Amino acid sequence: MGGERLDSRLNVAVTGGSGRVGRHVVDRLMQSFNVKVLDLRRPPQDVGFAQADVLDLDVLRRELAGMDAVVHLAAIDFDLQAAPETYIRVNVQGTWNVLQAAHENGVRRVILCSSVSASGLSEAHPSFPPEYIPIDESHPCCPIQAYSVSKQLMEDMAASFVRRGDIEVLCLRLMMVLVPENIPPTIERAGDPDTRWLFYYISPEDCARAFDCALKATEVKSGVFFITAEDSCRNEPTLDWVDRVFHGKVEIRDRERYARNPYASVFDGSRARRMLGFQPGSNWREIERLAQPETQKE
Repeated sequence: MGGERLDSRLNVAVTGGSGRVGRHVVDRLMQSFNVKVLDLRRPPQDVGFAQADVLDLDVLRRELAGMDAVVHLAAIDFDLQAAPETYIRVNVQGTWNVLQAAHENGVRRVILCSSVSASGLSEAHPSFPPEYIPIDESHPCCPIQAYSVSKQLMEDMAASFVRRGDIEVLCLRLMMVLVPENIPPTIERAGDPDTRWLFYYISPEDCARAFDCALKATEVKSGVFFITAEDSCRNEPTLDWVDRVFHGKVEIRDRERYARNPYASVFDGSRARRMLGFQPGSNWREIERLAQPETQKE
């Protein structure tokens, strides 16, 4: 990897580093790397910063000069409920611009923030239930919504750059990042016995560690990885609610997994654990307990 350094640490640009997830990622990465945030607003940390819009290719070309790696987080999040064309314009064109600018600058490694939505399973559409659990990266993808399609297209673009042979691109498919404002609605949704949502999550701290692991696992040159907690965010044994909601039509490929941990996630994070060295440390039941009012805690 090229680029002048103030010390032996790699220079890493983080697009969207001032966002609600980006701040956690920057906190983690600045422990091991020289970090420069590219965002529309300045981050709270004392790191390098350049005001940049990922739709401005010329700015990206300038700001990625001298970088060794890029973590690309900048996107329009599903929670914003933007217009469909906005997801396609910002998430797809913005990702292409980052990849092109990185390639032109000789940046060797890019870590893209993809999403479980790229699989289409996040949409809980009746026509596309899970074929099997635990769901791994080989499961068919069938996204419909614009946000989900934008994430699938990001992964396709990543693969096209990898085929050039001189850049490494890893795509991390994050589950729902459980920032504090997501906890109450998740608890409420668990009270609906018929919801088809799959109760997946990742804590912000684990999310940040996943990007750190992806940057450091330099023997891995490309690929797609589910980044998930080991458990589900529902206080009901996983096989019980999967069987009830999907009427016994989902193949259970690893019953021993759910015997060891009845609340294990429907998503399989073993590929990230095996190849990237990422091991999540969260526990939903503890997160839920801490979120309760003091009068309800034992």
